[in-house]
Amino acid sequence: MDVTEIWKHALPIIENNVSSISFDLYIQPLVAESFEDGTFTLCAPTTRDANYARNERHFPHIDAAVKAVAPLVEKVEIIDAVEKERRDARNNPAPVVTEAEPVIYNNNINPQQTFANFIVGKSNQEVAAMAEFVAKHPAKKINPLFIYGRSGLGKTHLLNAIANYILEDKPSTKLVLTSIEKFTDDYVSVIKQKGDFGAFREKYRNVDVLLIDDVQELASKQATQEEFFHTFNDLFEHQRQIVLTSDRHPNEIATLSERLQSRLKSGIFQDIRTPDIEMRTAILQKKAALEDKFLPNEVAAHIAEHSNKVNENIRDMEGHLIKIIVYAELNGHTVPTIEDCDAALADNSGDAETARVGDMAARVIATTANYFDVTPDEITGKRRTEKLANARSVAAYLLTKKLEAVPLTEIGEIVGGRTHAWVIFSRDKIAKQITTDDKLKTAVDDILNQLSK
Repeated sequence: MDVTEIWKHALPIIENNVSSISFDLYIQPLVAESFEDGTFTLCAPTTRDANYARNERHFPHIDAAVKAVAPLVEKVEIIDAVEKERRDARNNPAPVVTEAEPVIYNNNINPQQTFANFIVGKSNQEVAAMAEFVAKHPAKKINPLFIYGRSGLGKTHLLNAIANYILEDKPSTKLVLTSIEKFTDDYVSVIKQKGDFGAFREKYRNVDVLLIDDVQELASKQATQEEFFHTFNDLFEHQRQIVLTSDRHPNEIATLSERLQSRLKSGIFQDIRTPDIEMRTAILQKKAALEDKFLPNEVAAHIAEHSNKVNENIRDMEGHLIKIIVYAELNGHTVPTIEDCDAALADNSGDAETARVGDMAARVIATTANYFDVTPDEITGKRRTEKLANARSVAAYLLTKKLEAVPLTEIGEIVGGRTHAWVIFSRDKIAKQITTDDKLKTAVDDILNQLSK
């Protein structure tokens, strides 16, 4: 048998001895490279993958299976793609060819966020397919692609996945992955320093692919909107790929100019919805496997059900998983149990009363944010505008009304880590204003009515 046949017959043996997650993530990607001088060599796509395949949980099964299929094998080794390239270069010297370096002005691409580790389910399968199509066929049919959905569901992951795929497929691509905040900072910096707008425009317009995160931040930035409009037009007219993400549809972004809104709506829109329990379970198991931890199906499902009940986003859910893993280890458990989950989550959210408080606090902030056309993250964030300050104060006032038994210091923490004194000031300010400001009183009453439903 040749090396491919040996590996083909070894795979089913290994599959019967490791978890399905481990098999899918670390065993199947291995490729049989060679069988020389008694050594059977497998290649993993990355160094991280190779290390996982070599660890004591996986390698003994790989070693035993290969030797069972091919008794002449004396040694099994696992190399990564870098080592393979070195070996190939030594064995097949080739002329040195200098390839153009990729243009990445904002080098914040996360190499770990790829299509391979993006969990796909009913809530995101369409947007994942569109993102992958864009990566494989830039500026062909889907341009621009506008991805929107609540925070923590994977929008930024998809931007990084597109960038990673394109640069791996064609390293000479001129690509920028950035955020509207960074775009704005660069633009304002040029204005303040009376600098070269030519250099700024070269940076953002002389590219093949522009990936922009958090487009909702354009709201209330009129000057930046104008510059972004012209940047968008220039790239679009030259058939350059544009991908944008936002926490809301362009129609819902306040104070967005009509012509920019029209431009943004010229492409394909796709939302990412909240994942169901099955998808949450799959995400948790893959995350655990990436941490080299085994997470039983029933434990993953238990965490997923809790996460779904409190409407957590993926980022928060993954954070709770890490806490559960650490809690289990501190209690001497190599594999987390359901009891570990309940204890860790109770420690995080307290008892049933604390869970109720957390739910009400989230509802108050979300309802207030929706009423004032801002996001919950903006209310709890650090950015200061008159509109945000007003929404933030109303949220604090309502929290003191709906959570009367909760200490004001805790309410300050809920509203982004603000002080006890700030809560008192905000509460008293709104209480006084609603006695004379009919518009504000109507707003407060409307939000209270929504919260009571």
